[in-house]
Amino acid sequence: MNELTTSRRLFLQASGAGAFVLAFPVLAEGTRRGGEGYRTAYLKITPDDEVIVISPLAEIGQGTSTALSMVIGDTLDADWGRILVELASVDPAYNSPILFQQLTGASTGTSGFNGIFRKAGATARTMLLQAAARRWNVPVEQVQTQAGRIIGPRLGMDVRYGELASTISLMPVPEKIIERTDARPRFEGARITRIDLPSKVDGSAQYAVDLRLPGMLYAAVAAAPVFGGKLKSDQRAEVLKRKGVRGIVDLPNGVAVVAERWWTARTALDALQPEWAETPHDSVNDASIMAQFERDFAAQPGVVVEQRGSPEQMMGKAHKVITGRYQVPFLAHATMEPMSCVARVERGRGEIWLGSQHPANARAAAAKVLGVPDDRVTYHPLIAGGGFGRRQETDMVQQAMMAAKQFSPRPVKLIWTREEDVSHDFYRPAGISEIKVGITGSEIVAYSHRQVTPSILARMYPVAMKEFDSVVTDAVVPPYEFQHVDARWVRSETHVPAGMWRSVGASQTVFAIESFIDEIAAEIGIDELALRRKLLAKTPRALAALDKLVEISGWPGPTSSGSAIGIGLSHKWQDCLVAQSAQVAIRDGRLIVERICTVADPGRAVNRDAVIAQMEGAAIWGLSSALFGQITIANGCVSESNFHDYRVVRLSETPILDTVIIEGGDPIEGTGEGGSPNVAPAICNAIYKLTGKRIRRLPIMTQFMEQEDR
Repeated sequence: MNELTTSRRLFLQASGAGAFVLAFPVLAEGTRRGGEGYRTAYLKITPDDEVIVISPLAEIGQGTSTALSMVIGDTLDADWGRILVELASVDPAYNSPILFQQLTGASTGTSGFNGIFRKAGATARTMLLQAAARRWNVPVEQVQTQAGRIIGPRLGMDVRYGELASTISLMPVPEKIIERTDARPRFEGARITRIDLPSKVDGSAQYAVDLRLPGMLYAAVAAAPVFGGKLKSDQRAEVLKRKGVRGIVDLPNGVAVVAERWWTARTALDALQPEWAETPHDSVNDASIMAQFERDFAAQPGVVVEQRGSPEQMMGKAHKVITGRYQVPFLAHATMEPMSCVARVERGRGEIWLGSQHPANARAAAAKVLGVPDDRVTYHPLIAGGGFGRRQETDMVQQAMMAAKQFSPRPVKLIWTREEDVSHDFYRPAGISEIKVGITGSEIVAYSHRQVTPSILARMYPVAMKEFDSVVTDAVVPPYEFQHVDARWVRSETHVPAGMWRSVGASQTVFAIESFIDEIAAEIGIDELALRRKLLAKTPRALAALDKLVEISGWPGPTSSGSAIGIGLSHKWQDCLVAQSAQVAIRDGRLIVERICTVADPGRAVNRDAVIAQMEGAAIWGLSSALFGQITIANGCVSESNFHDYRVVRLSETPILDTVIIEGGDPIEGTGEGGSPNVAPAICNAIYKLTGKRIRRLPIMTQFMEQEDR
C-alpha cells in the first residue's frame, strides 16, 4: 500500500480538542484490480465474502482490534462471523490523529481511530448500496443492508457483500454517505467475544517467541549490568568450541551468543563469563539518586507547567500552609512476553517480526543497523504479550538485526530472559512530589505542586519535548477547582533509562494529589468525600462518578470489622475519568486489600466487556506497583531480576473487583490506564483510617512493615 490518494477522501472529525483533518486513503485507481475485491487502508471485502479489518494499532492484549471491528461491523452492517483482523504494517496512513505517528500508546487507540473506522464502514456500505441499485436498476433508497447482505425491493433481490466487492473497487468514492437509519447498533455496547481470544486459548496465536522460520538460529543476550557499560573480556574462545554454538555478536553495551537452539545459546552465555569495564556510575545507588533529586529540588524553582491566579501572593496571605512530600521508585514493565524479535537479512534487505508499539521506529532501527533506507526493511506485525509502553522501544530490534546481519541469510530469533528483561528495562522514573496548600478558615486559597523526576520525552520523542516533559508531569494539576495554582517540574537526570509505562506520570502525581486531598480534609476537619464534592461542584461528570462509587462501595464502610475504605479520583491525559475505592483490612498484622471498586466514564464504551477488563487489569497493575513495585539501584545496576524479587500481585492476593462503566456522553476517551493511578492513594488513605499512619513513600508494603515495626 505505497500508492495512496487522498483527493475527496479527507474527512473532518470534530472532537473536544478541536478538529482534525483525517485522510481515508484508498489504493490509487490504477493499482486496483476487480478480482481482488474492495480494499482501502482500513478495510477489505474479498470476493469470498470476508470482511477484513486492518488495525493500525499493535495488539498487545488491550483488544482495540476487536473494538475497531465492532465499529466497522455496525457502520458497514456486516456479518460478525465473516469479520477478520489484519495488523497493519508501516505506512503514514496509519498515523494516529492524536499522536500524529503510527504509535500505540496513551490509551488513544479506539478514541483516536473511532471516527476514521466509522467513515470507512459507512463509505463501503454506501458503495455496496449503490452497486446493488445499479445492478437491479432500482432507486438506491429502495435498497437496504442486513448483516452482510444487500436486499432489494422485490423477491430474489438478495446479494452478499462479497459478490459486489470487485464491482465497488472500481467505483468512485461517494460524495455523500448513506447513513444507517435502522435499529440500534448490533455490536457496540454488546457482549462480544474478542477476536483474538480463541487463538490465544487454543495456542495458535503467534508471538515473536513462537515464530519458527526455516534455518532459524537463536540468540541470547547479556547487557552490561551498569547501564552504558562496555564489555572488557570474556571466554568466547572456549564458548565457540561448544556444539551448536555458531558465533558471538558484540552489541552496544552487551554481547549475544547465537546458536542452533535457544537453550544452547542461553547456557553458552553463562559460560561466556563476560567481564565489564568500570563506568562513572558504579557507585550510584538509591540513596545517591534521591540525594540528587533533593539537591536539584532545593536549587531550582522548576519550569512552570501551569499557573493561574496569584498563587504566591495568596499562599503568603493564607492563615495556614500545609505541605506533603511523596516519593516513588523506579518501576519495570515485566511484560508476560519478555523482549523478543526475529530478524533476517538477505540480498541487502531486512525483515523483522515482532509486535511493536511504534513500527516505524522499529523499522528505522533495523535499517540503521544495515545502513539502508527504511523502505528496504519489511516489518511483519505480530501480536505481543503485553506492551505498557515497553514495546515502543527498539533495543531488541537493533540486537536481533545485528545478529541476523552477521549470519545472513539465516533468520535469527532473539529472546531475552526474564532476568535480562527486568534488569535492562526503560523504567517508570523515580521522583518526588511536594504539594503545598494555603488554607484560610476552611477554604483552600492556593495550591502548589512541584515535582522532580528525570525526563522521558527528551530521549524518546525530543520533538515533543518543550520547556517541560508533559508525560512525566501528566495530571500534576488536579481536576479540582483551585483558583490560584502553581505547578512546576524540576528535571533531574540519572543514568537509569526512563521510558513510557502504563499511566506514566499520573502514577506519581495522582498518588501525591489524592493522598494529600485526604490530608487537607483532616486538617480542616471535613469528610474527605465531602471535600472532593465541594472542589468538584462545577464538574458534574466527576460528581456522578463519585455518587456511583459511594453506591457500589458502601462508603464510608464498616465501622467494626477492622477494615476501612479509602478513595481517589483521576483523569489523566487522553484517559477517562475514574473514581476508585480500596477496602483494606489488617488481620494478624498483615495488610489485606479486600476490594477495589472502580467507576469509569469513558464518554461511550464501544466494547463494554473490554473496557471493564481494561479497568480491572489496570487496577491489578496499580495494586502490584502500589504494594510491591520497586526497582532498586545498587552499585550502578538493578538489584531485582525476576518475579521473586520484583513482586506482582498473586491470585490469592487479588481483591474482589467491582467495576461500573457509566457513559457521560462526552467524546470517547481512553480506558487503558486510568484505572491504575488511584489505587495507591486509595489504599494509603484507608490505611490512615485504620492506623493513623500516613504513607507517603511507595511501595506500601515496605513502608507498612517499617511502621508496624516501630
